[in-house]
Amino acid sequence: MTEEKLHSDVPKPPKRLVRQEAGFGCCKCGHPIFEYHHIVRGSEDPQDIMILCPICHHEATVGAMTEEEQRFYKSHPYNIEKGYVEGKLKVNQKLPVVLIGTNQFIGKGDFILVDQESLLSLKINSDKLELSVKLYNQNDQLLVHIENNEWISGDPMPWDLESSFQWLKIRHKLRDIALEVNAKKFPIIIHADFWRKGQNFKLSQNQILFNGIKQNVGFINLCFVAMRLIADTSLKQFKLEPDPRFGKGVLVSWSDIPERIEKGLKAWEKLSEES
Repeated sequence: MTEEKLHSDVPKPPKRLVRQEAGFGCCKCGHPIFEYHHIVRGSEDPQDIMILCPICHHEATVGAMTEEEQRFYKSHPYNIEKGYVEGKLKVNQKLPVVLIGTNQFIGKGDFILVDQESLLSLKINSDKLELSVKLYNQNDQLLVHIENNEWISGDPMPWDLESSFQWLKIRHKLRDIALEVNAKKFPIIIHADFWRKGQNFKLSQNQILFNGIKQNVGFINLCFVAMRLIADTSLKQFKLEPDPRFGKGVLVSWSDIPERIEKGLKAWEKLSEES
């Protein structure tokens, strides 16, 4: 049985316990993107399971981290020792609020889709930001798949993983930043450089680029509630689409940004109640 198969077979209750005991991050370095590691192969005892970031997990699986060291890190997890009991991605908001240009986006779930395939999803679970990401290369090969902060598949060795409190970065060692999330700021700032079907999509707090061409969503100084960014490769452009869970989105226009966001959050609550 492969190590990938082992971590995918960890039952849900032990998963939650293991994550909580580790402070929701790698036991050795605290990075919020993690894999499940079996200290004892095949054991379902939570005492024999820990979470490690993909880089530290590689060390453990190739024998560069002894069992004694593994058990030390499990009993002295980085985040707990440093006071990050709720993990490095603990945030003081109930819903992701993301800044793009002069606009704010409020919602949870799929955020960036290419031809209806989600490349970036955001949600907040028990005050912790969770990311789901798919990173492809120019040849349309899936390099990394992350689901709710768990590294599901992909060779970690070509990547640099950096993090601090409320901030993380995933960078290809030979290329630019693939994803940077800064939740120290409010709204959250995201830098993303995605590829899919040979097309390039870049996102920052300043602009959206499709194959290097700046996209104009046609609105400024608005708060978009329950709206997703959809890239259409046939049209080679981004568009806005309502969250299908609600069948509609809400646009909030208000000059004062904090008040605009507050009204947007209330609009989300109303949509949730009506759905």
